[in-house]
Amino acid sequence: MKNFKKNIALLAALACAGTMLAGCNSDKPATDGGETTSAAGDDAGATNDGGDAGAADNGDAGDTGAASGDNADGSKLTVLCWNTDDINPMIENFCANTDHTADEFNVQNFGCGGGDAAENYDNYLSDANNDADIMFVEADWALKYINDDSAEKGTKALSDIGFSDSDYGDLYGYTLEIGKSSSGVQKGLSWQAAAGGFCYRTDLAETYLGVKTPDEMQALVSDWDKFLDTAKKVGEASGGQTALATTMGGVWQVFSAGRSTPWVVDGKLSLDDSAKGYIDFAKNMYDNGYVIKDLDQWSTDWYSAGQTDKTMGYFVSTWGFGDSILTQAAGGEGGATYGKWNVVVGPQPFYWGGTWATVANRCNNPELAKEFISYFTTNKDGAKAYADFKGEYVSNKAAMAEVIPSYAGLGVLGGQNHFEVLNTVADGINMAGGITEYDNTIKQAFNTTITEYCRGTYDSVDATIDAFVDNVAGSLPNLDYSNFD
Repeated sequence: MKNFKKNIALLAALACAGTMLAGCNSDKPATDGGETTSAAGDDAGATNDGGDAGAADNGDAGDTGAASGDNADGSKLTVLCWNTDDINPMIENFCANTDHTADEFNVQNFGCGGGDAAENYDNYLSDANNDADIMFVEADWALKYINDDSAEKGTKALSDIGFSDSDYGDLYGYTLEIGKSSSGVQKGLSWQAAAGGFCYRTDLAETYLGVKTPDEMQALVSDWDKFLDTAKKVGEASGGQTALATTMGGVWQVFSAGRSTPWVVDGKLSLDDSAKGYIDFAKNMYDNGYVIKDLDQWSTDWYSAGQTDKTMGYFVSTWGFGDSILTQAAGGEGGATYGKWNVVVGPQPFYWGGTWATVANRCNNPELAKEFISYFTTNKDGAKAYADFKGEYVSNKAAMAEVIPSYAGLGVLGGQNHFEVLNTVADGINMAGGITEYDNTIKQAFNTTITEYCRGTYDSVDATIDAFVDNVAGSLPNLDYSNFD
């Protein structure tokens, strides 16, 4: 790798210098503050690789949303979040089914996603006078807070507020793993299983592929080779006017679920065969127009593409159904393509993003914090009520077992019961690829570099990998890069 070791030393020196100039703020997150996993980003490629955070709500820091209010005395349950897409309906549903009211909550919405959200959390928590009870954290940067035991920015073991291991029996195992510290302490629970699927236009599928049922569509996209073949067929049949998938960012979410190793192993940056294979796959999809070129994920044009014939499909996670991504892509109820969508498992089971509720060490409302978190996770009846209310596949298996048979289906899907599909996906999800505290930064670097490769910045896979490693080293100079010597 050209001048790599010399560059690492220089980068480390510059990082130290930057730290001194910044006032030696050792608590600053190890990200570059970019909007990656769940916020708007450049996506020719796959710049944006993650959850729902920041996708729809861009309010100002401190905007307290629908359940806002001052909390100078700490009497209210203060929830830190990056948008109000989840917390507002959660409060509404919780209060409708308990004896609590919305004025018991204080929502601190920072209106940004990815690394920016974590940095805003840090700034807020740096002031010991700022109240914090529950902190919503996203999968790619959850460990930053879950592994922190400090009074200032750390989180409690859930056992400290009354949870026990016996409470977790109905929860999906992979959701529990993401909420554990590196030492195995359960510090976070998610109400979302975050399972996802491939949503496709039924009318275009019939026109270009002769497909009339979800089973027929699944057969055409059941692995990546078939997905690529089907993308080619759609392109040829449409005269190059319709892409099978909207952006590579969505494709990457699914593809990355096949990773066999974490991004960092024993302090060393790792790039497994799945990620390496994706580089050529992404270039093929991009060059042949199997995705919409140069379309930014989370942009207005990304949503509105679903109301045209430019795309046949979106990869959507559980939080993207209901009134979120897919409904907006269809133009809302009564929109141009509303009711013309179905969902299938797609090339492989995957989870995308998801939010975990953690309890701040400074929490002064532990009883209400436990009741609120439990309602959406370990409490079967509460989880069931929320699944019915929001149309979201929740992490409680017992709740979903009761919801699925009776669920009426979604209007945007023409009445299809998407829970049946997501149940199959959730059962097939594995965590072989793991989660590390560095994922937010590394995934952004990988996706940015692949985007640049697709757009012609690099002329080979090797050059692309070199650029990726250099990008990561610029943000994380203390990792071991000897795997790439």
